Amino acid sequence: MASKSISTSNRSIKSSTKSGNILGGDPSSGEASAVKTSRSEPNKGHGDEQLSPKANPLPGAFDHNSENEPLLGAQGRPSHRTIGPTNSENLPNDIDDREPGRFYEARRNYRIFVHDSRVILNVLIILNTIWLVTTFVSDFFFNMSFLHFSNRITSFNDLSLIFISIVANSMNLWFNRVGLYSGLDQSLNIVLCILTLFNLFLTYILSYTRRRIGFIGTVTYLWAALTFFVGAVLDWRLYTYMKGFNPSVDDESDSSTSPIGSRHTIMEWISIGFRNLVKFLIFIFFVLFTLNTLLFTIDIGRVTHGVKDVSTEAASYDAFHWVDPEHTYQIHISCYGDVFSKDKDLQPIVLYEHGSIDTGFLSATWIQELYHLNRVQRYCTYDRPGYGLSDSAPAPISIAMVADAVTYALTKDAKIKGPFTTVGYDLGGLFTQVFTAKNVDKVDSMLLVESWHEDILLKNYLQRLLPPDRDSKDPDDMSNLPPEIQRHNGFRIWWDGLWSTVGIKLQTSWLLAHHGSKERLLGRDMKYQGKFLRGKFLESVTSSLLSYKDVLNSKEKLHDVKTSVASANELIKKSPQWGNWQRELTKVSVNTQEWKILTGGHEVYKFGTAKQELQDVLLRLIGDKDRY
Repeated sequence: MASKSISTSNRSIKSSTKSGNILGGDPSSGEASAVKTSRSEPNKGHGDEQLSPKANPLPGAFDHNSENEPLLGAQGRPSHRTIGPTNSENLPNDIDDREPGRFYEARRNYRIFVHDSRVILNVLIILNTIWLVTTFVSDFFFNMSFLHFSNRITSFNDLSLIFISIVANSMNLWFNRVGLYSGLDQSLNIVLCILTLFNLFLTYILSYTRRRIGFIGTVTYLWAALTFFVGAVLDWRLYTYMKGFNPSVDDESDSSTSPIGSRHTIMEWISIGFRNLVKFLIFIFFVLFTLNTLLFTIDIGRVTHGVKDVSTEAASYDAFHWVDPEHTYQIHISCYGDVFSKDKDLQPIVLYEHGSIDTGFLSATWIQELYHLNRVQRYCTYDRPGYGLSDSAPAPISIAMVADAVTYALTKDAKIKGPFTTVGYDLGGLFTQVFTAKNVDKVDSMLLVESWHEDILLKNYLQRLLPPDRDSKDPDDMSNLPPEIQRHNGFRIWWDGLWSTVGIKLQTSWLLAHHGSKERLLGRDMKYQGKFLRGKFLESVTSSLLSYKDVLNSKEKLHDVKTSVASANELIKKSPQWGNWQRELTKVSVNTQEWKILTGGHEVYKFGTAKQELQDVLLRLIGDKDRY
């Protein structure tokens, strides 16, 4: 029996070959035909169903009840790399456009959608990149002349929004496939779009920010919102195509628990997780960004409530004044007393120039005290561009440019003609020297309080990289300056500026330290404001290039100006170099009245004895001799 089933004649092999029962069989292959024939003969003997041309009329067709079915057929075992149940009909597999199929039309439209969306996203990324570079150069190095609608409250916000738009568009481009659809990503896009528009709304509800944000600033917010809106639309289209590939998915199903949501490979899950993580980090940023904008809006509304936007001739006032005929930007000026009077018997107007990280609100309290005691009849303070309530100046900026701006704002826009007694504290001493040199005919006298020397403006990058010599007694050693001297450090300012967009320090100032609005805008916490940090960066960029030469060029015109110098003894003890610089300041003018060594630290307005001694110096300088 066994020998009969194995032995086969040449005629039976030839017959079975011609019958066409072998899938993919080559008619010339005798070996394959012999195996097929030998297997079919015993089946005939046992009465089983015989495989014949009638049963399978087409080559490649199989009876699924037969053992002739291929191992991996149409309903084969899923790939070991797939997580969750699979159905090949639900995925947009690549097929030939000429091959008709159940989802041919949907897949064709899907491929067109992917192609078109990638083109659009690439264009948006290119535009965003060009915009980012242009904004970076225009805001921090050189103002582009064609951008006439500049933002007068420029900080690091615009750069952050444009950069986030690039990241969001890149996420939309890289993960624009139906297999990577995520309902969480679509929800985050909608929320981020709403938050961006809400920030723009907060900016527009106050006249101060509404008048200063400008066309460019407004478009930046709208562009960021558009980016997230495009992402949400793309996610919605992907969900629509996903329903087309799997009609069992309805609108109310949760994509994270539906069969579609679970039908991903490991790499797809990693891609979806990475994209959602990036979007979640952007969401956290926008929450903090929105809280910072909300706090800034509240603070600005409180502080600017009584500040006027026009020139007014009054006994005392706060006002914003333009710095040039083109109305480029405004600075905030506060005056007390009758500064418009032309009575020659009145004292000169004390014009105070604040320091490096403060405004007159903090460091001019000793002059305010003299005013309330009726020892100083009138005085003015102003915030330099980027400080306090003053606008951001276009780049670049230098000491001479600020001096010209203040001159126009005071004498032309505010119509305050002087005469002035200029007082400069800390870094403000350099600004005071340049302003005095440009307005010698309007300045009666000059007081330098703990003033910087122009050599501090020099960067000396190599010396800063080396560790300071703590034991050095060389009076010319500049590597060991006291920490009270806040030297320019562009990299540190830039880093702090990027963090200023989320406002963590400002949030803690009222949550933990319970500081008020004026402290955040004008006082101790102003150094965390993005607008201030951007102004400090501009000062850093031009300190060695322009500002240093501005101070040197002003020396000659100060030769005959009545001058007094006040220096703190604690800082001189810490740094012999500082003492040498203070001595050189006394030689700026041949008409130097006195050099007073104050008993206290660099922030002389905080020390009772030093403040009293400084007040006496000022009173002697302006000619009030009644108390002596």
